[in-house]
Amino acid sequence: MNRGETLSVPDRLSVDLERLILEGDLTPGEKLPAERDLAQLLGVSRVSIREALRELENRGLIDRKPGRGTIILAPGESSGAADEVIEAFSALRTELSDIMELRAIVEPPIARITAARAQPRDLTQLEELVKAMELDVTKDRYAELDRAFHQAIAQYTHNPLLSLINEQIANQIAPSRASRYQTKARRQASSVAHRRIYEAIASRDGDLAETEARAHVHDISREIARASEDGAPQKGQRRGQ
Repeated sequence: MNRGETLSVPDRLSVDLERLILEGDLTPGEKLPAERDLAQLLGVSRVSIREALRELENRGLIDRKPGRGTIILAPGESSGAADEVIEAFSALRTELSDIMELRAIVEPPIARITAARAQPRDLTQLEELVKAMELDVTKDRYAELDRAFHQAIAQYTHNPLLSLINEQIANQIAPSRASRYQTKARRQASSVAHRRIYEAIASRDGDLAETEARAHVHDISREIARASEDGAPQKGQRRGQ
């Protein structure tokens, strides 16, 4: 079933705008056009635009202030804890194995929570990201979608701290998403795993969502270990996943 068909116009707009934020097409600090201009550009009413922006504001993805306009925020930025967490993560010199261990601890429970809390428009967003990854896209495009998918799952816990933690993990692993680790076989396997995670979340099966997320992280870890045996950077060199 195409869940997007059940969405209202404002929800559809908020899904589209959120995806642009998650995929990095709209970057933190960037200013959105005025409501009137957005309405004309997208061919919808200003009321629909206003409701869509209100939804994004509630999700902590934009900041709207009179006289300044609408500013894009990084996921989790509005939590108030962002600066301290970002500073702590940035100060670390982590091994890839450390990051993967953290992912194995953090991501499966997040998938479980999202299975219970995701709203219909959230499921639409996840489904569209999965479909986009199943297309024949470039490594760089796949890396953007991959990051957006995992960040969306964290976002849909509707807990800004979990979203922030996941965002910082994503920053640490970003380099290798466009590296030699991103083989075509790995991308195909990841797409299958992403669909399984999405289907579990959409079915509200928290146990299965957690199981599929854990299996996905473990599979990635094995692929990285296998690639590392063929000649990875020396231990102690900073790198991501």
